[in-house]
Amino acid sequence: MRIRYRLMLAGAVALVVALVAVALWPAAPVEHASPVAPPPEASVAPLAETSAPAPVQMPGKAAARVAPVLASSEERSATMVALGPGDVAPEPEVENPPPQENDEIVPELPQTAQWRLEKTTHITALLGRDVERLEREREEAETRGDERRSAQLQTLLQRHRARLHELREEIQELNEAAKQEQESSGE
Repeated sequence: MRIRYRLMLAGAVALVVALVAVALWPAAPVEHASPVAPPPEASVAPLAETSAPAPVQMPGKAAARVAPVLASSEERSATMVALGPGDVAPEPEVENPPPQENDEIVPELPQTAQWRLEKTTHITALLGRDVERLEREREEAETRGDERRSAQLQTLLQRHRARLHELREEIQELNEAAKQEQESSGE
């Protein structure tokens, strides 16, 4: 028990020491690439004529935080670095790039009865393969003794078979419609 309290006490002391060290650590002076330039002499009015309040003295840390805000964007300059071997200069920005050319839009094929018949036949074939796969999986689940999975697969099989039956009826109707469409276009 005493070891726990000693460890907690040592951790608390270490935390307090770290907080005190951070609070008392001397702040490093902030150096700026371009110091704030005083305004030109011509624009400086005598102090008696201006109605602006006198500047307030700030402590070191606060002045360091405010100084970058006071520097205008004109006074800041970019750092120039010489290109080394193998370096590539960036391309200049272009204000109005040429418009991108898109691929041509292929017109949609007419959704005729023949087209629908082919799509439905394809879907029916895929669904038939799924039914066969599910039947194999159900048999494997039964041999493993996994009754829960077997019941899930049986439910899926019933749904797939019902949909397969609906698609086969739809294929017969579309087959009739495709024949009529072909006869009317052939005349």
